[in-house]
Amino acid sequence: MPMTFPSDAAAHLPGRCFTGMEAGGWLAPIPGLARSDPDHCYWLGDHLFPVSITGVLAAGKSSYAMARIAATQAIWQPRGTTCHLALELSLKTQRATPRCQHRQVQLLEHPQHGEVFAEYADWVEPLLGHRRWQEVQVIASERPTCCLVRNVAGTYDTAYLDPALPIPCDRPSWAAGPARVLADLKTLAEGGSTYCTRAQIGGYMALESSQGQWFDYGQTIWCRPGRTQFSAPYSRRECLLAWAAAWSHYTGAHRPF
Repeated sequence: MPMTFPSDAAAHLPGRCFTGMEAGGWLAPIPGLARSDPDHCYWLGDHLFPVSITGVLAAGKSSYAMARIAATQAIWQPRGTTCHLALELSLKTQRATPRCQHRQVQLLEHPQHGEVFAEYADWVEPLLGHRRWQEVQVIASERPTCCLVRNVAGTYDTAYLDPALPIPCDRPSWAAGPARVLADLKTLAEGGSTYCTRAQIGGYMALESSQGQWFDYGQTIWCRPGRTQFSAPYSRRECLLAWAAAWSHYTGAHRPF
């Protein structure tokens, strides 16, 4: 029997179907959900969420790991911010003008961000020019989401439909269409090591379940200078199990609020 998770409870209601889809297949914004930057605080109407997915995961890191992250922040933060912005603008440009074949060049010449995109061109160019973007149908880019039951919010990088992936046997009967993938973008220095992102992806899957959105797979986009690689797909189950472990650790130390 397929394992179910508390985060999927709303998704297993009889007659449930995908909700919040705009014309063209993109996920519609969650009404009332807002985020402030650079602190990444989230509100739903007048409700302030006390923690984000990132905050939950940070609680599970050692003081040594957090110190190492802080020590290199001046390197990875501007690189990551730039690549995430470039991908967001590229995907949204492609959405608005599906036949555009030169969005990569256009972004590198962007009047506001072109200079910083050019600075990180070794990362940006292979990311935006990867053939995978021609193989999938993107349905979300930098999408904020939330769950009031867990009192958590967050923003994930992208999601897409992939007709080449098999439909998992545990997909509920109300779900339809090609396999749905929720993906996370990570930037690395040359020679940088990959790491496990399943808990983070599983957290976003759990939040989106409460919004009536089902995802079959997770995937990491590893962006390095000169090349971008997409990981093998992760199953929904392994992502949610990793998130459940991170959530249990967090709630043991920080709940109730």
